[in-house]
Amino acid sequence: MRPLIGLLLVAALGASDVARLEELVETRQLFLLREALQQRGWNTADTLLYRGIVESHFGQERKAIEDLTRFLAGRPSPAQRRTAYDELAAALARVGQYAAANRNVTEALRLSPEGERADKVNTQHLYAAVAGVPPQSMALEKDVPVRATFNELGSWNVPVDVNGQRGEWIFDTGANWSTLSAGEAARLGLATRESDVTVGGSTGKQNALRLTVVPDLRLGRARVKNVIFLVLSDESLYVGPLKYQIRGILGMPVLRALGRVGITANGDLRIEPERTERGAPNLFLDGWSAIVDVRHGERRTRMFLDSGANVSLLYRSFRPALTADEIAGLAAKEEQVGGAGEVITRKTEAVPMLRLFVSGQPLDLSDISLLATEPQGDARYRDGVIGADGLRGGFTLDFRAMRLILD
Repeated sequence: MRPLIGLLLVAALGASDVARLEELVETRQLFLLREALQQRGWNTADTLLYRGIVESHFGQERKAIEDLTRFLAGRPSPAQRRTAYDELAAALARVGQYAAANRNVTEALRLSPEGERADKVNTQHLYAAVAGVPPQSMALEKDVPVRATFNELGSWNVPVDVNGQRGEWIFDTGANWSTLSAGEAARLGLATRESDVTVGGSTGKQNALRLTVVPDLRLGRARVKNVIFLVLSDESLYVGPLKYQIRGILGMPVLRALGRVGITANGDLRIEPERTERGAPNLFLDGWSAIVDVRHGERRTRMFLDSGANVSLLYRSFRPALTADEIAGLAAKEEQVGGAGEVITRKTEAVPMLRLFVSGQPLDLSDISLLATEPQGDARYRDGVIGADGLRGGFTLDFRAMRLILD
């Protein structure tokens, strides 16, 4: 059973229905998991694993590390141990404890079937390669006006400063790690190191990479230290059809470190001090992927927030959420998709107009593609992608409250 779309009556869950909690974890229904655990009557011992998972994905990694460690001390089943080790590794990595994250993903690997090992092995290589890097830290200094600009790809570039030199890098919530081209790393005088890590672009092509650490990165009023960057060849980051060279990408570890960050409709970059939005979280982190709670009519969907993608799109699992009129208005189209060093052509259907809601705020999209096939991996539990076109009216990401706020 893989219910991707629809409103679950959480109140119907009995306080002893732990099996249902496990199903919500397996299908990445973490908004529903969080809401289910808020009901009274649960036995804390039976739900410790699930509470740790919710804490980790909704911005409380340090509490999650404590609870998941307690859970593992109770000697659970091998399947539950594997889940706990995976979750613990991700939480530790997000707080910069890379050596501990590596130990836990290694334990998860020992319990994983062969078909699920490839991604974990790559993650293990990455954590091992950065095990000695101190945790990332951020401080806010005097406010400095910063303007984001749209690049030829249709996403935002923001100005950064490294070693006294300026760069223009992509603001990319879809990037699990920040990335530099080899030429940009050399221009900035950054030493790189070999790794056994590969990274997949948006077209699925795997690219070998090196690593570097930026000791001090400045972005507007923010000063971020110990920022890990993947380093790819210039060719891997060259978008041929647009003759555009990507030089740098600011990924989720940096963006989340800013605490509360947004871009206005006219491009002003806002990095704000301590402040949290009211209301329930509408955002969780799946690894480093930001997943947003999005409504269409009476339907509830989960969409990947990817500001580095120029356009939004829908996966096949979104189709049941479309109205009869929207389905009748679908039109076949063919489009090219550019990724790291590769361009592919795919056939899709286009939804001429679509109104979504994020915490009651309308989000109108036009000519949005509906894919015929499901994505692979954890992405198969998502219903689409919100790209830069859905954020052009201005937005704020409050990582303390775990909320996406549309202007």
